[in-house]
Amino acid sequence: MQKILRINLLSRNQALKATRRKELKKLKQDWSEFEQRRIAVEKTNRESIKTERKHRREDWIAGPLAPKHDVGEKAELYGTVDTSLLQTGKYPEPLRRGPKGNGWDPVGSEGLEEEQKEWEGEGNEGNIVEGDRVCVVYGKEDLIGRIGRVKNVDLEAKELTIERLNMADVEFPKGTPGRDRIKFQGMELPIPISHVRLVHRLTDEETGRDRDVIVQYIRGGAPYFQREAHSPLPRHTRYIAGEDIEIPWPEPEIPSYQAWPSDTSRFEVEHQSFMPSLYYPPLPHPEILNELRNDKYARDREWHEAEYTRMKILEDARAAWYQQRKLQSPKEQLREQRIKDASQKTKEIKERGMSDETIRIIRELQMSKKSRTAKTLAA
Repeated sequence: MQKILRINLLSRNQALKATRRKELKKLKQDWSEFEQRRIAVEKTNRESIKTERKHRREDWIAGPLAPKHDVGEKAELYGTVDTSLLQTGKYPEPLRRGPKGNGWDPVGSEGLEEEQKEWEGEGNEGNIVEGDRVCVVYGKEDLIGRIGRVKNVDLEAKELTIERLNMADVEFPKGTPGRDRIKFQGMELPIPISHVRLVHRLTDEETGRDRDVIVQYIRGGAPYFQREAHSPLPRHTRYIAGEDIEIPWPEPEIPSYQAWPSDTSRFEVEHQSFMPSLYYPPLPHPEILNELRNDKYARDREWHEAEYTRMKILEDARAAWYQQRKLQSPKEQLREQRIKDASQKTKEIKERGMSDETIRIIRELQMSKKSRTAKTLAA
């Protein structure tokens, strides 16, 4: 059994190292893709700024003789931006700080099932959702200080869009249906989620009036609630960090649906059409679970079947019994007995120490050795 456990431990360590190598390789690949996408977006943005500076300088120098730029292919698209500004890169999963699950997942499903773990952290990621009022504190000068309502939050890209803020005419790419009629549309460009702060309405204790305050630090934690299906709200509760003042979540918009005669009724949807029988097993054979889950045949498994473990323990006990009952000759038995007696005597001497007689003999030998050495030197 010890051999089996050693082999299993080595296999688990090898599988763990291989998993770590794969995760590191995937992290580097995702980060490389994110950097390439970010560089492409910044390059497009810089080209637009350089082109605009060039045109503005030409207009200032030439005056009335300045060339017209809104002609030809750019007659209807002059002043628009590319769609690449809307499609920024996605951060690798280990670098995202927000909750991983959805609000309608059961409480305790943030990690593994046996961990019963929930998300808890500080910052805007995971604590700002659609419908919140935010204030821009970093970025362009014409955006700083403006307050708006969040329209969409993208935790993978760590960005959000605010209604009627950071607007731009976005050009539709070639091949888009309806581009021959409408070639561009006004849209909100995304803003980094770290460039905004949540705006919360508090009651002033001195004046008793309600006023808007900008929350610098937000904390998310217990208690946790399971939300309704497809709700944009997370499971945790958010607070003003350091004050423990709860910040309520915005009321989600509940879509209203109209029932038509051709729609399937709720009774038919919830009707249980399959009735299991007692004469047939639910699965073809019990081993199918091991084949599907790959627990029994995995290299990094941490368990063995009870029958297999029992047989291995019996095998070890049988091997030890055979080792004890091996044949020995009288000479081998006498040799083992002498070895045991010698080890026992050595142990007793170490515990008792040297006697006075032994010390006297050692001193006499040392003195005789010194006298012989002196006679040899004198001769």
